[in-house]
Amino acid sequence: MEQKLWDQAAPQYDEEIFDTFAHDRGNVLRRVLERVVDAEDTFCDFGCGVGRTVPFVAKRAREVVAVDFSAASLEIAEKNNHHRDNVRILQQDLVETNPPFCCADVGLLMQVLIMPDPKKREGILKTVSRNLRSGAHLVAVVPSLEVALLTYQRIGQWYRRDGSSFAEASRQMRSSAEQDIVSLVEGVVKISDTPTKHFLREEVVMTFGDAGFEVLQLEKIEYSWEEDFEEPPSWMQDPYPWDWLVVARKAA
Repeated sequence: MEQKLWDQAAPQYDEEIFDTFAHDRGNVLRRVLERVVDAEDTFCDFGCGVGRTVPFVAKRAREVVAVDFSAASLEIAEKNNHHRDNVRILQQDLVETNPPFCCADVGLLMQVLIMPDPKKREGILKTVSRNLRSGAHLVAVVPSLEVALLTYQRIGQWYRRDGSSFAEASRQMRSSAEQDIVSLVEGVVKISDTPTKHFLREEVVMTFGDAGFEVLQLEKIEYSWEEDFEEPPSWMQDPYPWDWLVVARKAA
């Protein structure tokens, strides 16, 4: 079912799927990739989608392996990168246990650990680990649970600034939360009606640590509030919504 949904979304990916590269206010992801990718590296984009990061990294790495389970997405990735001799595109379900398909020096896992099922997330991290050499770097981006909760606070703040009572502002906050939150304890909140795993800061460290990675860097990738509200008021600025960016190292 998940593969079918991503296949259907592929043709509209540019319009419908959130692009971290395009919306990263501080170019944090670009700067991190520039720092960790060397000219002799093999780079693997695990869950590459339509290959948004491939052109950027292909200029810096010896080889780029772009992997996804959506045939429709990979068709677009192939079309956009067929002229690049150092790019290899593979169809692979990262959840499944399969023989290694590369031995990468650097891996990217961008908005892939979003499924609510913890067994699937664990399976993906095992696949990633099998395809990275010892000591390799892994760069990952995951949704922040703190931001999901902050967004509801922003809704209440907006109503209060527009003159609503505390009771009405609280009602609007609860109404939005009740529509979106599937399981607060498990960090599952809907994005565009799709249940999506979100992570607390310390949960990020635990998740990658349990998978055999040492977290070297954990910081925010900030976006504009326009990604959450169609016309946010001018006072709605810092703190901006963010995802967690992780730089980790596979244990030797």
